[in-house]
Formats: sequence, C-alpha cells, structure tokens
Amino acid sequence: MRSIRTTHFLIADGRVRPRFPRGRISNELADHIAAELAPLGLVPDGRAFEQIFVDAVLAADPDPVRAWGAFYANTLPRLRRPDRGGTGSIATFARIYAHARSLIRGTVIADVGCCFGFLPLLLAETDPRLRVIGTDLLPAAAALASRICLAEGSRARFAAADVLALPFADQAVDTVLAVHVLEHLPAAASAAALAQLRRVARLRVVIAVPLEELPDPTFGHVQAFSLPALAALGDAPGWAPTVHAADGGWLMLDRRRAGRPARSGRQPLS
Repeated sequence: MRSIRTTHFLIADGRVRPRFPRGRISNELADHIAAELAPLGLVPDGRAFEQIFVDAVLAADPDPVRAWGAFYANTLPRLRRPDRGGTGSIATFARIYAHARSLIRGTVIADVGCCFGFLPLLLAETDPRLRVIGTDLLPAAAALASRICLAEGSRARFAAADVLALPFADQAVDTVLAVHVLEHLPAAASAAALAQLRRVARLRVVIAVPLEELPDPTFGHVQAFSLPALAALGDAPGWAPTVHAADGGWLMLDRRRAGRPARSGRQPLS
C-alpha cells in the first residue's frame, strides 16, 4: 500500500502517523482530522476519531503529561477569547462556551458530558462564586481534566458519570449544562437523558447541539437536530422551554416553580 501525506498526517502501512510539534498541538486537531483523514475514509466513527486524536496528542511529546499539558496550554487561552472570530473548532467553541456562560443561573453548576473539561475550567475562573463540576462518561477524560485542574489551580471538579444515571440528588445543582452531548446518544435515549438533566436541575437546564441535516459520523454523531426537533424535546410538565440558534441550536428549560426536592437516595453536590 502506497503512503499518503497530508498536511498534518502520514498514512503508511495501514497506520495514521500524526506530525504535530508540541507547540502546535491543540483542539484544532479535530479540524485537521475531519478535513484531512475523513475524506480518505479513515474516520468511520467517533471511536476512530478519538483514537486518532489521542494518538496525535501523545505523539507530540514522549512524556504524556507534557503532551497533554501542551494541548491544554495551546487551547485554553484561545477559548478565553470568543471575540476574536474565526470558523475553526476553537473559535467556534469559544463562542459556544461564552454563550453557555451567559445562560447560567445560580451558583452551583454541572456540565454533563464535559469531555476535556474546557467549559468547567472557564466557568470556574470567570466567577469565584461558582461551584462547578464537570462529568464525562469516560473515566480517563475526567481524570485528565482533574489533573489539569490541579495544575491550573482551578476550583472546578470532575467526575466520571453517565448522563443516563447522574449521581446527584434531585435539584442538587442550579443550572445543568449539556453542550454537544445529545447528538452522541441514540434518539431512543434522548428522553431518558432529558429526564436526568431535569431531575438534578433546580433552576435551569441548558442544552446545545449542532444543527445538522444528517448526523456526522466523523465526530460520533448518531442523531441530527433541527430547531423544531430540539423544541420537541422541551415539552415537559413544570418546565418552560425556549429554543434559539447561536453557533448551533440551544434548548433552555426553566423550572416553572420552585418545589421542595424529593428524596432520591443520591448524593448532593458537595
């Protein structure tokens, strides 16, 4: 099999070999994988994407701690500047995270499906009054974010948790965020995920999704959303839904009246 060179990758002997120096490894890696490898059929699903992504970061430095440290160091400063514009993944998510930040209510915040933990880290440094926890299905992602949190001196916390079985007591958090999470779940699981998000939210649930005609398998998307489809998810007794577009679709659910939290046997956020 002949080798193929792209701007950032060498494909040879059935292997994808990334070519990123430590000083340039950042979350823009997602853009390069999608633009250079997906058209070659090398990224059939989210699992393949994640493996290539992790391999590329680790290839940037022989020391994994330094490699991931460089990844965060090259990404976080740009996420702090949503005003700089641009269309790449970092510029887009800088705006998405800033918009999410503008929608939170209260001071106890959970970001469900936080991946690398960028949003909890940004929230915690923005407002010292906030108590922020990020959760992710993958224990390795939560552990990585926790390590970076310590290195950054952040007050955010991280834990491994499934959106379908959140380990929080009823109404334990003021605002629950789920930013680019639902598109990774089968459509049949959406109602259960929404029920969990509503259960743990005292004031507000904020959901963001990409607006797509078809789910993009490169990024592990298994369902696509339009604004009407997103609005349909917001129909629940006791909640006031609103939907809008801003770098994707947003569903915001506000609890209509404050009720006394029921006993659930789960742990409060501490």
